Amino acid sequence: MKPPDKGLLLSSYVDFTIPSPFAREHLYYLIQYGHYQCVPGYEVERDFLDMYLCAYVRSGSLHTFCGEQSANATAGQLVLMDCRLPHRYYVTEPTEFLWFHFSGGESAAYVRLLTGGTGICFDGNHEILQYFEQIFYYGDKQMCNEHRISVCIQSVLCCLAVPDTKPDIPEVIRPAVEYIAEHFREEVTLETLANLCHVSVTHLIRCFARYIGFRPHDHLQEQRLRHAKVLLTGSALSIEQIGFNSASHFSRVFRSREKMTPSKFRSMNF
Repeated sequence: MKPPDKGLLLSSYVDFTIPSPFAREHLYYLIQYGHYQCVPGYEVERDFLDMYLCAYVRSGSLHTFCGEQSANATAGQLVLMDCRLPHRYYVTEPTEFLWFHFSGGESAAYVRLLTGGTGICFDGNHEILQYFEQIFYYGDKQMCNEHRISVCIQSVLCCLAVPDTKPDIPEVIRPAVEYIAEHFREEVTLETLANLCHVSVTHLIRCFARYIGFRPHDHLQEQRLRHAKVLLTGSALSIEQIGFNSASHFSRVFRSREKMTPSKFRSMNF
């Protein structure tokens, strides 16, 4: 289907899907998708659209604005936008991009997590591009497969959440990660971690969110809780002995994260 927008070449196309009630309630679902070849003059501006947009730039550049965030996505990069916020995107040179509107599942939480950390622009890769192609393939009206589409949409979001799929920890935060692994039983400050990495606290937090998926403090808590679980199930130590610095604080954190007390966890008999 040829799109009507100004600035689109004849080779562009767009299509819609009709999500089933099951997909709308339980899956990530595809609403609309397209492959655009644009020239200057292409522009979209809206105040509100009750869905989310993911666009992969193949060539050229896509200038984007969403809420208070903006980005210039170039070849090999993606844009993720919450279209419920005022948004605008346009091109100033010949540009090709793949895109899809989606919703459902944990879309809102994922978009909030991703765009709240590093902004609305992300580096893409061949794996993400393959998921885009599969979404288009399974979205075809002749072979629409909502379950496969849901898996692919979630896979794109997962790749954006953890872009470095290699097991190696990026060098920029390796000293902090290693320090936490060795000193999680002690008091650990952001300033100490940032000094070890020779970066600012703000940059440290941003890198942890991008490469680890947690803020430094949350990563520290995770290491403490993982160790505590081992002790709760594999030792006779008391809650007071296991709790870090403060048994009452440990119990509050444990209950907040695990939705049960340390004693209840120990009684589960893993």
